[in-house]
Amino acid sequence: MLDPGTVQQLGDRGVGLEWACLEVGAGAGSIARWLAEQVGPHGRVLATDLNPAAFGSVGDAYPWLTVAQHDLTIDPLPAVNFDLVHSRLVLSWLPDPVHALTRLVRALRPGGWLVLEELDFVSAVPDPAMDADAAAVFARVLHAHTVVLTEHNGFDPTFGRRLLGLLEAARLADVNAAGRVSMWRGGEPGGELWRLTFQQLRQAMLDTGLVDHGDVDTAMSLCRHGLSFMSPVTITGWGQLPAAPADR
Repeated sequence: MLDPGTVQQLGDRGVGLEWACLEVGAGAGSIARWLAEQVGPHGRVLATDLNPAAFGSVGDAYPWLTVAQHDLTIDPLPAVNFDLVHSRLVLSWLPDPVHALTRLVRALRPGGWLVLEELDFVSAVPDPAMDADAAAVFARVLHAHTVVLTEHNGFDPTFGRRLLGLLEAARLADVNAAGRVSMWRGGEPGGELWRLTFQQLRQAMLDTGLVDHGDVDTAMSLCRHGLSFMSPVTITGWGQLPAAPADR
């Protein structure tokens, strides 16, 4: 669902033939495979994840794409400098995201790009035309979901807005950040994403005491029909490791 925006941002950084790319938290591998297509057989893509099983088989399609199990918080990164290091929805889940970001910067070659994408839930508000009672129930369940993720899973729902400052603090060049949102509606991919999330977190949300079974049932039903909420902002931050000074 987020791939089109990611592809746009990576394309704007100039990803092309013969680049060496690191994709951190590769998940099912859609962006890693896209990168493999861009860099070609003389390039290199390393895709890492805590559990790379979801990635599936690479087969013979991209011999220059390697998939590896890797924990960004403790496992060493390869002694290779990358033209691009990218992660999406990774740092906001880590206990020390600044340390992780520092490690990613160290994996860049001079002139290489770091591109990070994270969510910010500030924009998760209803369409004013949505039924007010239904919107209130959904907002209550969404709040309970965020409490569970924050208090029990260490997730930072405002991390997206931190990216610009963190990249500047890392002393990268050409630093900037931009966000994208869309309307998530019942019966569409955004609604289904939230329905599956609520299904997974149901008991934990009930345990907070912020919602009851009826609230969760209503919210999940709205995810199939009736929901019209703005999505969280997906904020992309980027910066470039300054090139080494020319020899004098």
